[in-house]
Amino acid sequence: MEIKRMWIPCLLGILLVAAGCTNEGISEPVDKDSEKKVGVEEKDETNFPVTVGVDGKSITIEKKPENIIPMSLDVAEIVLELTETENIAAITRGVDDAYLSTKSEKAKDISNRIASAVNIDPEEILSYDADLLLLTKMHGQEEDADTILSQVDVPIMSFSTMGTLEDFLTNISIIGKAIGEEEKAKELVAKMEEEIASIQQNIPENVDPPSVLVLSEVGPGTGPFMMGPGNISYDLIQLAGAIPAVDSIGLEHSVKASVEQVMKMDPDYIFLLDFQGNGEEAHEELINSPGWDSLQAVKNDNLKVLEVKYLMNPNTQVIEGLRLMADWIYEEKE
Repeated sequence: MEIKRMWIPCLLGILLVAAGCTNEGISEPVDKDSEKKVGVEEKDETNFPVTVGVDGKSITIEKKPENIIPMSLDVAEIVLELTETENIAAITRGVDDAYLSTKSEKAKDISNRIASAVNIDPEEILSYDADLLLLTKMHGQEEDADTILSQVDVPIMSFSTMGTLEDFLTNISIIGKAIGEEEKAKELVAKMEEEIASIQQNIPENVDPPSVLVLSEVGPGTGPFMMGPGNISYDLIQLAGAIPAVDSIGLEHSVKASVEQVMKMDPDYIFLLDFQGNGEEAHEELINSPGWDSLQAVKNDNLKVLEVKYLMNPNTQVIEGLRLMADWIYEEKE
């Protein structure tokens, strides 16, 4: 039969390969899994160097970073969303506080801690042999650290304050590209945008937008501040279809709270943000001030205590903060 005769040329071919002979018309079998793995490795290599634009500057990163140091909490939140802890050489101590950070559990796998960017020690940073530094410039000290660290041969990405959700989403994309996780960053941004749209679709129409005030400590023992423009909570209020109460007194940025100013605003709703697990106690002096009980938010029992990470600190969980805000202020109007 014809099929039986096929073993002869097959045997010759096997013998030729075993003897080290070659034939241009014959190619050796290719392991498809191996070919796929090689293709991925080559793609990763061609992605670098990459150039990213940050705060008006162009920064070139020669190879995929493996020793990243996020020196501010907001950039730490982004990096921990996009990469594994093994790629992070050290991280800001603020990430360990579950009231401030959404990544305190994941960060336990990172051994090294550094002071916040406000009190940064450039020599300490350089000792970790980092290949990418990230920080947010919110105070004068961060500006000084940026200037000093820019003189060394390590790429540094310095972001302006992420005062809006759009700023945060934009920076997710920028950091994703810089650390070789551009696709993951795109997926994360798309997911967050979908969630925002879903929340806003459920906001009732034809209702007078309520006024909302966010009060929070900005550091241990600082007492409550009125959160104004430049803090992401101000943007979240607007995304929830409400009016920032601070607009009624022309507040241009967050300032120390006074009962007199709060009485002038007389907001419909007040968020008391919990900075250290003290709940309302952190706002006790303000709450016990004469005139506080006359506020319509107080009389209508429209006070809510919420952890800082949901409204004041840029991270992925501010979407949950937006959801909580919208559900709360519109629950009786649906």
